[in-house]
Order: sequence, then structure tokens, then C-alpha cells
Amino acid sequence: MQFLGAFNDNLYKNAMVMLIAFQLSQSDEQTGLYITLAAGIFILPFFLFSAFAGQIADHFPKSVLIRKIKLAEILIMATGVLGLLSLQLEWLYVSLFLMGTQSAFFGPIKYSILPEVLQENQLLRGNGWFSGSTFIAILLGTIAGGSGVVMENGTVWISSAVMGVAVLGYVASLLVPATSQQTADVKIDKNIFRSTWQIIRSCREFSQAFSAVLAISWFWFIGAVLLSQIPTFVKYTFFANEDVVVAFLTMFSIGIAVGAGLAAKLSKQRVNLQYHPWLLVSMSLLLMLSVWVADSIASPTVIHDTSVLMGLGEFLGLWPESLSLVFMFVLAVAGGAYIVPLYTQLQIKTPQNTRARMIAVNNIVNAFLMVLSSILIMVGYMFDLTLPIMLLILAVFNLAIAGLFYRRSTLNDGL
Repeated sequence: MQFLGAFNDNLYKNAMVMLIAFQLSQSDEQTGLYITLAAGIFILPFFLFSAFAGQIADHFPKSVLIRKIKLAEILIMATGVLGLLSLQLEWLYVSLFLMGTQSAFFGPIKYSILPEVLQENQLLRGNGWFSGSTFIAILLGTIAGGSGVVMENGTVWISSAVMGVAVLGYVASLLVPATSQQTADVKIDKNIFRSTWQIIRSCREFSQAFSAVLAISWFWFIGAVLLSQIPTFVKYTFFANEDVVVAFLTMFSIGIAVGAGLAAKLSKQRVNLQYHPWLLVSMSLLLMLSVWVADSIASPTVIHDTSVLMGLGEFLGLWPESLSLVFMFVLAVAGGAYIVPLYTQLQIKTPQNTRARMIAVNNIVNAFLMVLSSILIMVGYMFDLTLPIMLLILAVFNLAIAGLFYRRSTLNDGL
């Protein structure tokens, strides 16, 4: 069910990104702004509704909530189909916001239910499999969405697929075993701004879990920038087509899955966060290398007609530009190894009756930093900064965050 949901989200989002990059925009600035706006619109509901969703998940039986949320996905995807078939940005953005809302309500449930069905010494491996399979779903959705929408009648095929997968997701939700009500006395505050502030304040008392939230959220700040800007980076830096975009997104998704699996396998079921600052350092260095090899495309030794976008075969034949694919893969492996132990830390350091709300806090902080990343990218474009320059700035900031983590000794004792 989680696999189907992640697949469907990315099937739709990447089809939309390809439409924006190669049909609905006319320049690199316009492409970057439209795609960044799309990323921000999808993430905004996590900031707005996660506190409310966390309260509901800690109060009502999770199995009942899952079925209702999956039923809503069918209706939401019908709106998405309207946007795909009409090629109207307004409808595409509306459906994207609704998808983000549905995901915001599902998020606290999917992570808080794991400690209820797994022993503590199984959690790290469980999170590894959960994260790894999710990113495999992201990979498949990325490939299918990016490749399918550019085929003849591609929007029709993608529309049929997102509706079919949504229906399958609802059928799968009917197979979830019935769960009991967790905490009947949890007060549900419908004021989203007051409840957001209160839930963050109350969850900060679990310092180790909240420290993991901050570390996770920084990763998603980086991830949001990379995933949203890869199409722009490929088209206007490498002068390459949608097949190369799909290759980059594929390598990123596989890398995350590999890193998640390695973290689970090598951990010996013990959370160890002492290497996390160095994982951030490696991510910065790999990002810098990606920008450096991309810059060599403008070298006089590289002969390429920039008025014609390169296909994947031609791109792979370039040296050292094609190394950027390798750097992106290794960066993602470091990211997967970074994220899995942090989710486990968050789960085991939060009491069961508060766990869904702590996951909600994680989603809120994640969303805030991801929306902030979208805003900063748009500001960068407004000030005529090139995307490679902005990526280098991100790499430098990441080094500073890694230094902050290192000064705090280990993440086990707080960030």
C-alpha cells in the first residue's frame, strides 16, 4: 500500500515535471520557477495539516484512517487527470496541493505504526526495508512518469495509470488488519496554526527524537533542491533531453535505496549516528564535483550543438560530464545511509502514545525547510543566479551544517 502510494505520487509528479520542462515553459528561468513552485505547492500541506493529522493518528484506529485516506486518493487523482488531459497549469497545481494534503495525513500513520508491529531490535532493519522499498517505488514512478508522458498519447496513458493505481491502493487498504484506538483522550485542535505551534512545543521535550527531526529535515532540504532542479540542471547545463533527466532521477532513487539497505545491514540492529557529519561532508563534495564536471560542457574541447538536446547515449559518451551521474548516485547512497538511522532514533526515543504526533512534527519541520528551499531557489532565479552557482552555495551551507553536527560530538546525544 505504501509502495503503491509512493509510486503513484511520483508517477504523477514526474509526468507533470516533464510537461513543464519540455512543453509548458520556454526558458531556463521559467522552467526553474514553474518546477520550484510545483515542489513548494506539494510540500505546503505538510506544514499546514501535519499537526492536525498527527492528533488524529494518535486518537483514532489507524486502519480506519488508512482506508479513508486511500479512498480520498481516488478522488484526488481524478482532479489530476483533468489537469493532465487539459494541460492547464492551474489544474495541475490544484491536484498537486490535494496530493500533498493526502500525503500529509498518511505520513504520521505509516511511520508510527511500525513500532507497533515490530520489536525494537527489528526497527532499524524494518525502516531500512521500508525506506528502500519506498525509493524503489519512487524510482519506478519516476521512470514511468518521465518516460510515459512524452510518448504519443502519453497524458492519456499516465491518466489511466494514476487512476488505476489509486484504486489498487484502496483495495490494498482493505487488507490492513484492524487496529485499536491508541489514545482516546488526545485533544484534537482544529486550529491548524495553534495546534502546529503546540505540538512542536510539546514534542521538543523528547530531545533526542527532536534532534533526529532536525537532522532529517536538513536532508530533505537538500533533497528537495536536487529533485526539483534536476530537470533544469540537465536541460540547461548539459543541454540534454528528458531521457537524461530520467537517468539522473533513477540514479538518485536507486542510490537512496542502496544507502538505506546498507545502513540496515551494517548497523547490526544498533543505531549509530557518529558518522553522520561525514556523510554530509561527502554529499557536499560530490555535489561540488557534479557541478564541476557539468561546467566543462562549455569547454572548447567539448563539441556539441547546444541547439539540439542530447540523448542518453550521446550524454554517456561525454567525458567527464557523464561522471555527474555517478556522483549523483554516490551522493544518494550517502543520503540513504544518513536517513534510516535517524528515523529509527526518532521512533525509539518517542513514547508510543505520542509517536504519531512526533512524526507529524517531523513532517512539519521537513515541510518548512522544503518550502524554504523552494523560496530560496526562486529568489536565486530572481537575482539572476545560475543553478550551478546555487548548487555550490548549497554545498557550502551543507559543510557548515556538518561542522555544527560534528561540534555537538554525536547525534545520539543531540544535534
